[in-house]
Amino acid sequence: MPGLFPNAVRDVHVKYAKNIGGCGPYAAITVDFEPLLDGMTEFDFVNFVDEADLPSEFAEAVADGIRRELLGDVEYEWEKPLPQAGSDALAVQVALTGARWHELDSSERGFRQAGRLAVRAALNQDRIPKRPKRRR
Repeated sequence: MPGLFPNAVRDVHVKYAKNIGGCGPYAAITVDFEPLLDGMTEFDFVNFVDEADLPSEFAEAVADGIRRELLGDVEYEWEKPLPQAGSDALAVQVALTGARWHELDSSERGFRQAGRLAVRAALNQDRIPKRPKRRR
């Protein structure tokens, strides 16, 4: 049974910036989505960004945004098994491989939204057939 991500989707770049008159939320992330082995149903988040380059609360917000986008805005305790979703079983490892933030403009809310947008971008990339690059 294929999972939600039957193929790896790598280097998903998302930038969330909103000008709301003054300081606005800003977050930029790069994420990889990898399918887990058959029979595994879980969500695994791995942060490869050093805490000196991204505060841990922002990395946790990315994971929360991804989880919320994949599962819906339901209250979820990490220790419980994930719900089964039939052919869309959640069996994915997500790796945060890059991030940029701003001391004044970044917030957990912005990174949570960037995580949500990364899932949407990855699902679109996985389902759109890749066009061969044109040679010049």
